[in-house]
Amino acid sequence: MSTALATYRPPAAVPSVVVVRRDSVPASAWFGQLRDGVIRIVWGDVAITADCVPTPAIRALAVADLVPPRSVVGRSSALWVHTGRRAPDRVEVLVARRARHTAPHPRRVSNEAELTSDDVVRLAGIRVTSVQRTGTDLARCLPATQAVSALSELVAIGFDPELAAHTLAALRGHRNVRSALDVLAQVRAQARIEGSSAPLAPVMR
Repeated sequence: MSTALATYRPPAAVPSVVVVRRDSVPASAWFGQLRDGVIRIVWGDVAITADCVPTPAIRALAVADLVPPRSVVGRSSALWVHTGRRAPDRVEVLVARRARHTAPHPRRVSNEAELTSDDVVRLAGIRVTSVQRTGTDLARCLPATQAVSALSELVAIGFDPELAAHTLAALRGHRNVRSALDVLAQVRAQARIEGSSAPLAPVMR
């Protein structure tokens, strides 16, 4: 099966994870367990047991009900899935250009995007833009100050601003590309400064 087709394969079996949805338990049990520290909120009305570590896969599961087939969690929502920072008010999903948009939902917003198989990863069976694609998109769609801060968080988990700049350079003249390149230049400069200030390894004598 080609890499492109593999993107649309049915999701693989997901390891058992204790995710609790508010509508799956009585209200008294939900609020009682929150009060007693038995569960804690991941996002919205989705919680996990207190002893469970929230990972990208668990955050993806938390928004799974809002991700229709063939759509992809993207932009600021993907940033949160990957890093756990900046939880979104609404889940942002991406759909292919000219594809039918998702049905309206108060907790979801959709946008069109051209995504390659390399731009998408599966987390607990949920399709999410990769760290690299997420950062490249945010450089274009967030205000500069917010973008620099968000991308700096992604650098820590593998985002390559140099590669993103190379990708966007091929799109010069398109919307927000010029400002995105300025953002990426700031992120690269910040990464160099932080790298140069890292403590040096001890010299062995």
